[in-house]
Amino acid sequence: MGCIPSKDSSGGAVTPGGGGADDSAKKKAANKRANLEGEGDDNESQKRQVAFTRRSSNYTRSVKQLVNEGLVLQPEFNGASGTSDRKGVLTKEPLPTTMSGSGRDSMRVQSHDTKSSRGEKMSMEELMQVSDEERSNRRADMKCTFRHLSSYPDLNKMFSETEVKVEDLTWDLDCFRQDRNEQKWQINATLAMFHSLGLLKRYDISTESLVYFLLTVKLNYNDMAFHNWLHAWSVMHASWLMISAPDVGECLTEGDKLAIMLAAVCHDLDHPGVNNDFLAKSKDPLSERYATPILERHHLAMTMDILCDSDQRVKVVHGLDSEKHKELMVMIEEAIMATDMGVHKSICEELQVRAERVAQAAAAGTPLKERSFSRDSFEDRVFLVRSIVHTADLSGQAMPKEVAYKFGAGVLTEFHHQYCKEAQLSLPLSGWMKDLDLALGQAKSQLGFITFVVLPLWASMGTIFTSLKPQVDRVQSRMEEIDFDNLDKWGGFVRGLQPNPYKGGSLDGII
Repeated sequence: MGCIPSKDSSGGAVTPGGGGADDSAKKKAANKRANLEGEGDDNESQKRQVAFTRRSSNYTRSVKQLVNEGLVLQPEFNGASGTSDRKGVLTKEPLPTTMSGSGRDSMRVQSHDTKSSRGEKMSMEELMQVSDEERSNRRADMKCTFRHLSSYPDLNKMFSETEVKVEDLTWDLDCFRQDRNEQKWQINATLAMFHSLGLLKRYDISTESLVYFLLTVKLNYNDMAFHNWLHAWSVMHASWLMISAPDVGECLTEGDKLAIMLAAVCHDLDHPGVNNDFLAKSKDPLSERYATPILERHHLAMTMDILCDSDQRVKVVHGLDSEKHKELMVMIEEAIMATDMGVHKSICEELQVRAERVAQAAAAGTPLKERSFSRDSFEDRVFLVRSIVHTADLSGQAMPKEVAYKFGAGVLTEFHHQYCKEAQLSLPLSGWMKDLDLALGQAKSQLGFITFVVLPLWASMGTIFTSLKPQVDRVQSRMEEIDFDNLDKWGGFVRGLQPNPYKGGSLDGII
């Protein structure tokens, strides 16, 4: 990982980054993938290989694309009906097979002075466009990213923290709006958020360094229906909104706030669009590389690779002494690992205890700072950092209605995709992902998710921090909007998801 080695359940170190498996292990993993995928597949169901570059070694993970068979349709995120950025989703064109090694490198610009395939120097706009195209097919090569960007020493002139007003970055922001869901705006908005917290000056973070970091992070998100760069940016934005509120911010140090912002934007790096359970039961190579929780360890490993890159292109943490640097890394690790849904129950239970304590103290007139979290307690700060990033990760339903519906559509699409894949591979089925092609199945899933997962978390946070109460009200509104007698009029209904073709299929059927 570079800075912090992950630990397995026995306390041993797990090396998520360099090293890699030997040739026999690679062949064994390849054979397992071949057995899973079977033989004789037609051209329309070609496998998609996603190549990962980890320092000097490569490994690949393959996933069949149901989208090629028209089984999963991308929902309308920006009102562009009948179009999609994901190749093959609506056009049914086979996705290109991603190459690895030298073959994959040939897809990138090789010149150190950033020349295009035509031999001409690339403009910054061309560079960004290339990055967007490659992001949907594979994990970007960080070293190549740095090499490209290093040819543009004036990044601090291309982006500025003054281009976006922080007054516009409220809970009412529609991040799906065309002029908001755009790279330059997102980066300028992030610069404004860091500046408003005083982090750029306090930790001597230059505009150029932060832009390097953000572009590298963005390149390492896949083009999934939900777990993508926009989700990551939104989680960082929600985290910023929380820690900018006085009642929350006074409980944190500046180092805590920096850790929250970095962890939030990195928390789902390279997410494959399926959950830990799927990776484990499908014997995905990631499950052989990492201990539980698989995905969160992978996200953390990639985060540390970026932050601790040997080329030192990303210098967002270089302004700390060794002790503060160590504490920052611990906080980032705690925050990312807290996004594992396996710890959701324990976080909610502790928050509920603290919320009850706050309610009792409020009735007695005790000041807020003495009845919630204490900035003087390292344990309190660690738990608050974990709680903020976990809550921000589940903030989609606390956004304006139109935004909440779009984020919900992405989640339902990924769940339906996974359920179909489980059936295709004859894996144990995730029953709670069943029938998501139907309005009734979607409504039941969303209502259960909001009622039993999202609301308890937000209700406790809203009790402890009164600044978050309006968001609790929004979450409750999303529940009330689900009318089982008029589901066709429910704004959260995702149309276009096709029935699972592999096994039986109605709410009353047995799969």
